Amino acid sequence: MLCSDGVNGYSKLATASGIEHFVVGSKPGTRVAAGCYHIQNVNSLHAQYNKFIKPFCGPATKYLNGYIGWLEVRLGGALTVDKI
Repeated sequence: MLCSDGVNGYSKLATASGIEHFVVGSKPGTRVAAGCYHIQNVNSLHAQYNKFIKPFCGPATKYLNGYIGWLEVRLGGALTVDKI
C-alpha cells in the first residue's frame, strides 16, 4: 500500500505497481483515508525511517530494499514493502 498527499505521480506509481493508494491530506476532512490511514501514520513512519537511515550516510539506491527490510524487522513487522 502507498499513502501519499495525492500528487499524480504517486497514483500512477501505485497503478503501475498494482498496489493500493490512499490519499491523506492536511486539511480537515482529508486527514483520514479508509478509516485508519492518516497523516500522523505517514509522518511517524517517515520520521522513524529518517532516524534509522541517518547513520548510514546515504546508502546506495540498490541497497534500499535491504535497509527497508531491516527497518521493518526493527519496527516489529509494522511495515511491509516489496519494492521501492
